[in-house]
Amino acid sequence: MANDLTTMRTIRTKQVEIRKSLNHREEANKAIREKITPIWTAEKEKRTEEFNKLTKALIEGREKVRGYQKDLRELKMQIKSVNRHYDLSKS
Repeated sequence: MANDLTTMRTIRTKQVEIRKSLNHREEANKAIREKITPIWTAEKEKRTEEFNKLTKALIEGREKVRGYQKDLRELKMQIKSVNRHYDLSKS
């Protein structure tokens, strides 16, 4: 039973860390989008190498966000499993 509580605490700690990383990544993606917007409105001939770099950075950022969201879903499932095990062990 005590082992379940330790496991839950560990999972919750990981969850908090991932949420912080997710928030940071979302803010970074927002900043990249703000940089892309003025370039995007320019004509195609005026789009620069910087635009391509920013686009690639945004794609990578989106992949990281999806990874963090997947990790959070997995942690949620682990929490449910450990809680279920803990509840059954108490009764």
